[in-house]
Amino acid sequence: MKKTLILAVAAAALCACTPKNAYVIDGHIAGLENTVYLYEGNEIVDSAAVKEGVFRFKGIVEQPAVYYVSDMQGEGQTYTFAQQIVLEPGKTVITKTADDDMATVTGTPSNEALGAFNQARRALIAEYRDAATSDERREAIEEEVDGLTDTAYEANRDNYFGAMLLQEKAYDLSGQELLAEIAEFPAELQATDLLVKLKAHAEQKARTEVGNDYIDIVQPNAAGEPISLKSVVENPAVKYTLVDFWASWCGPCMGEVPHLKKTYKAFHKRGFEIYGISFDRARDKWLAAVKTNGMNWIHVSEVNGFDTQATKDYAVQAIPTNYLIDAEGKIVAKNLRGEALYQKISELLGE
Repeated sequence: MKKTLILAVAAAALCACTPKNAYVIDGHIAGLENTVYLYEGNEIVDSAAVKEGVFRFKGIVEQPAVYYVSDMQGEGQTYTFAQQIVLEPGKTVITKTADDDMATVTGTPSNEALGAFNQARRALIAEYRDAATSDERREAIEEEVDGLTDTAYEANRDNYFGAMLLQEKAYDLSGQELLAEIAEFPAELQATDLLVKLKAHAEQKARTEVGNDYIDIVQPNAAGEPISLKSVVENPAVKYTLVDFWASWCGPCMGEVPHLKKTYKAFHKRGFEIYGISFDRARDKWLAAVKTNGMNWIHVSEVNGFDTQATKDYAVQAIPTNYLIDAEGKIVAKNLRGEALYQKISELLGE
């Protein structure tokens, strides 16, 4: 009895020495030497000595998150190895032999799922690029790649990798749809920074769905004068205002310019206006794009990229993004691309 009690106490002590949120990262990377670093974003949070390609990180992680392991000694420096991982409780193993093009990450649930997903996607991409692959097969591969994310997402709603995939899918979901998806995750995952931020984004996105009131924006024009969206929407001469988020460096945005110009030319005198908000960071490039492309409508910008209040208010994740607002201040359509913009305004104002 006494012996059993001693063993039980010893076992309890051993458990107490292994915290619930403890992690271990074991690396076996052929050719790697000296020092390897653990990155959270651009910040080095830990380092480990490398001996004959072998290294180990140990620590405590409060919640799962994406990290990177690399021998890069600070942002912008040269490196020979870099690998994305999900840092979460448990043991993660990173392996790369001299014959491998890519490292293999195994161990914890999220890393197993992430590794399987990347391997499947790489195999499809390699097949697609193979000169021997037929055009018919390439079309099928495109569909398979598109479906791969959905399949992986459905299979990983119980781990952090599933939350990462939801972040990728968020752009195509309405605010309410995104909130419903988040609610399906376990409570501990809903408490992670990723899903907390995604939920806040979804709630704001829901406020800017079609049928809701617009949110005012005030930004400076080229002359530095503040121009409010309200002043445009409430202008008696304006019946419909397109709020267009764009940037000169954005290829798809510039691809929309001919459609914007066509619609503006046809309907401006009948009450159609565009309130363009540039996400440029270089003032000269913003203004040059406006002038060179003959974008003769209202333009404003804080010349601060995505870092604006308007970005948050309209839950802008990517550009181009646009909202069509009527004279009553209601959002009547969003993300009208290509000929869809002309057709919608034609429908509303008549040919």
